[in-house]
Amino acid sequence: MLECDSEDELKQMLAERIFRSLMSKHSIEDVMKVVEENKDKTVYVVVPRSEPETVSLVTDVAGRYSSGELLIIPVPKKFVVLEPDKNYFKQTLKANIFLAITGVDEKELHK
Repeated sequence: MLECDSEDELKQMLAERIFRSLMSKHSIEDVMKVVEENKDKTVYVVVPRSEPETVSLVTDVAGRYSSGELLIIPVPKKFVVLEPDKNYFKQTLKANIFLAITGVDEKELHK
């Protein structure tokens, strides 16, 4: 196990592992395409904290954000549907993953 100086570093490392796992299964373009095709629904990244390699994308109408053991993280739509920009989309997706790990309220996530 890697040694970390702080709790924030542990959270950042977990966020990076989740993002890398997601990108190993789906390209950023593919994730954007899923969001665009489901613009009337919410796309979520679903992953257990203890198993970041088992990440998946789920589309749902009435899904619920969760920052507990099972992370259910909404994928932002703005930089796909309203203002398409791959780089901003990637950064806001990474930010949402990190924010969910830290346990922020859903209203603080990027939409």
